[in-house]
Amino acid sequence: MLEEVPVSGLEELENYVATLSCDELEKLLEEGKKLFGNKVEELDPSTTVIFHGDLHGDIATVYSLWEKIGLEEVLNHYKLVFLGDYVDRGPKQIEALLLVLALKARRPEEVIVLRGNHEPPRGLEPLPYEFPHFLKMRYGGDWNIVYKAAREVFDSMPLTLLIEDAVVAFHGGPPTVLIRRGCGGIKCLYDNVRGVVEEILWNEPANICSWEDPPEACWAANPRGLGFLWGAGITREVLERTGTKFLVRADTPVNGVKFFHYNHGVSIFTHLGIPFANKRAGLWAPDFTKKDWYLSPSSWVILT
Repeated sequence: MLEEVPVSGLEELENYVATLSCDELEKLLEEGKKLFGNKVEELDPSTTVIFHGDLHGDIATVYSLWEKIGLEEVLNHYKLVFLGDYVDRGPKQIEALLLVLALKARRPEEVIVLRGNHEPPRGLEPLPYEFPHFLKMRYGGDWNIVYKAAREVFDSMPLTLLIEDAVVAFHGGPPTVLIRRGCGGIKCLYDNVRGVVEEILWNEPANICSWEDPPEACWAANPRGLGFLWGAGITREVLERTGTKFLVRADTPVNGVKFFHYNHGVSIFTHLGIPFANKRAGLWAPDFTKKDWYLSPSSWVILT
């Protein structure tokens, strides 16, 4: 049972995962895929919400950041949003995936687990994609049992979060194609077509236009080859059309937290260091009970 996965301490979680057989892990993952429903999640802004960027198998940094806030408060009181990229690159990939699934199972209405581009749909895998090779090394000939179950979890995950009057969140960024077509409200956040999913997972913010520019002037090819770059004018349009104040994303290995587009957007990265070049990891934890929480976004930053 996912609710029985120990999450109250790093060592306890690592020891638990080390004892799991492939069959036991498969059953946990099969349970995990049933936790999700809608592709656009919604969350009530009634308290502090802690936003996590890419984990990439680095749960030691997550726990160290949680300790700065207060572990008991994090695990039992604050709402938690995970913005994707739990596996690939780092040393504790299964532990990271089970951690977020266990938290979701314990507090289904208060924990959001979004899909990242390293939990990819088939055909949108990052290069290199090391997760299958990691599983082969860890589980030998049974690796494909775990991989198949993990892919089914990934396919079930939501892609976007809407916090009413407050935040829209993605792993990569907003689907510019919907904005450019004149969408409105929640319809700006998702459509079940490959191009939209690709943008949500792979888009990156860039300084390619002004805040006042129209959407057609605010998108460009992404040098990574998937998704697009988007500029401040699209951020403005997304916030206006969804009635929100801030755009939250992950994906880019910044030094913990970096604001963009005139302090109306934030990138968060919660994995520390190798194989990335970031010197710090971070969380962003706004208290939505504060009337003007969005006027000083840097006051909610937590860094290693």
